[in-house]
Amino acid sequence: MNKIRKEKEMKRIFWVFIATILLFSCSTSNRMLGVSDKNLIDISREKEEYEIIVMDPGFDTWFATTWSPAKDRSVEYYALWNQRYVNAWNYKATNPHTAELFDSTIQYDPTADYGIEVERVLYYYFRWVDTKLGIPILDSPPPRGIL
Repeated sequence: MNKIRKEKEMKRIFWVFIATILLFSCSTSNRMLGVSDKNLIDISREKEEYEIIVMDPGFDTWFATTWSPAKDRSVEYYALWNQRYVNAWNYKATNPHTAELFDSTIQYDPTADYGIEVERVLYYYFRWVDTKLGIPILDSPPPRGIL
């Protein structure tokens, strides 16, 4: 029963990361990009702007109650952990033994400036998968006190 629940959660995560991949791989142009029926992203010509939309309803509540300015870290901290998480995620997505939980790879460019908000939400999303869904991504995640 627990495995079925995890599989359903991972399928939701798959769609979240499809949206994330679309957001991260967009080039600059003066147009509107539809991610879903309810969400539009404005991409301006002057500068690349990224936005991450997590479509799993449980995450927003968890994030709102878990993150606080007192716990905030630097953009470099989040980017470093995100790169580790993405590498581990992509490895598991391509490994036949774990691919059923990690349906797709994530296109994350560690040299891109995604901004603190995107880096923070992506980091917390990985932590949410680890802690709330109980699906380990990294062998050695950040310490629990440093969510």
